[in-house]
Amino acid sequence: MTSFHRTRLGTEDDIFFIQALEMDPANQYVHRWSENLHKKKLADTTYRYLIAEDVEGRPIGFAILNYNSADRLEWRRIIVARRGFGIGRAFMRDVLAYFARDKALKTIWLDVYARNERAVHVYASLGFKQTGEDHTSVPGEQLVIMEYLLP
Repeated sequence: MTSFHRTRLGTEDDIFFIQALEMDPANQYVHRWSENLHKKKLADTTYRYLIAEDVEGRPIGFAILNYNSADRLEWRRIIVARRGFGIGRAFMRDVLAYFARDKALKTIWLDVYARNERAVHVYASLGFKQTGEDHTSVPGEQLVIMEYLLP
């Protein structure tokens, strides 16, 4: 069984893997970006692409985060290749620990479709607190705004 081993920074070589996960019909709540947009975001110093790897160094998930300001980071997306094995939760814990080293950073926030109850539950179990709702960004959808306060 594949399990989470470590997190590393993403590169342009990871774009095919990232797009394959984005296009998987099981990831219905994730927006898809073009190859060019991923290249642009990878080159943008306000974005961080993180790749989850198994013990053999194979990618098994990714996360994209964006600094909105010096002390605030938006968790844009996370996808793991296999659900139900604790990979996503372990990866998220590692990502939170990675950013906890940034002493200027105070808050990591995200929005999630309210109907994606599984994700809302996972985020809450990791310490994210619901701080609001958004009814305008995605027509016909309710997004839950959640924040994680770094120590």
